[in-house]
Amino acid sequence: MKNYLKEFEEALDAVVAPALGSDDGVQEVNSNYEVTPQQRKLANLGTVLMDLAKTAKDDNLSNVMAKVGNELTNFGTPFGPKSLEDLMAKTGASKAIISKLLDHAQAVADHKTSLANDHEDGGLDDTDDNEFAEPNDDEIARQADAAARAKR
Repeated sequence: MKNYLKEFEEALDAVVAPALGSDDGVQEVNSNYEVTPQQRKLANLGTVLMDLAKTAKDDNLSNVMAKVGNELTNFGTPFGPKSLEDLMAKTGASKAIISKLLDHAQAVADHKTSLANDHEDGGLDDTDDNEFAEPNDDEIARQADAAARAKR
């Protein structure tokens, strides 16, 4: 008696193998979608630029920041730019403008990081302050009035 299940599995493996490839091929496909540290940094800077574009006063600057930021978030992906030349072609921005935008985005990102670290270290933390432990302005005025009456 034939083992139909085994034959079916072998036939299925033969059909599916070219599409899936070997295990190395599957890992290669997965590695194409992994984000490198450089891509992550560029994507973070792109997000910063897009956030800054929302508050820019100049519309042209805002548009360039948004375009460059968007393309930076896609840098290295299958349909995103893969080099500076690709980025320049997709955004229409020059190398100098892209460099200035990246420097500005890095400065803003560093500032945000330092503020977050300062807050965690207690520098900006005012949650332990008790505003009601000290007298308010009305109380100080009453004390001053009482002292002035006492001196008369």
